[in-house]
Amino acid sequence: MRPGGGVRHTRRRAPDGSLLLSETFVSLQGEGPSAGERAVFVRLAGCNLTCTWCDTSYSWDWARYDPWVETSIADPVVLAADLDRLAGPHTRLLVLTGGEPLLQQPSVVALLAALRARRPALRCEVETNGTITPTDALVPLVHRFVVSPKLPHAGSAAARIHPQALRALLDLPGSVLKIVLDGPGDLPQVASLAATAGATPDRVWLMPRATTTTEVLAGMRALADPAVDHGYNLSGRTHILLWGPKRGR
Repeated sequence: MRPGGGVRHTRRRAPDGSLLLSETFVSLQGEGPSAGERAVFVRLAGCNLTCTWCDTSYSWDWARYDPWVETSIADPVVLAADLDRLAGPHTRLLVLTGGEPLLQQPSVVALLAALRARRPALRCEVETNGTITPTDALVPLVHRFVVSPKLPHAGSAAARIHPQALRALLDLPGSVLKIVLDGPGDLPQVASLAATAGATPDRVWLMPRATTTTEVLAGMRALADPAVDHGYNLSGRTHILLWGPKRGR
């Protein structure tokens, strides 16, 4: 990692048919409905939001990080073969995250199609901020969309909520909302977002904004009773509890 010292770096773009890749790794899914499951992760670079508290800003913030250091260009078919080897024989979950992976949908479709040809049983979970509608080509290749619309404390006020995209995502079977909260005071906004998306409470996961073990545990304790009372689910950040804010975890 090489912070950019506040200098805006030349934006790196992937050629048509390629992916702009941040990193790949194997770990335990730390959040949401698949928490605790071993997974192979693909983090794509680039995002259409600029959340102030983002803990993976090295994948998109080119004022602070150099994209020519932080990213690589990947051919989807070659990457599928690499992921097949990286995952090993017993991994059943792929997590596609970012950044915002739906910015690269045509190449994501090529990647997931190549992976399905190699490993038909591999489930794909896509983590998205809910601002982009998935294409008809992508939808059948994804087991679950984990949709994380942002509350006002994330910034990006004008761009963070797209009702049509939220509704399209939550209309898909298996999709869930995973919403980052500062605390119980954010619950009215959660209810509003769930209504906008058409999500019943059992499809909503509350997650505390936290990057340390202390913050995760305190945040979960603060949200536990409200989650039970409102019919929501509660997500921790298992990877933070186990390894702290380390990359590749």
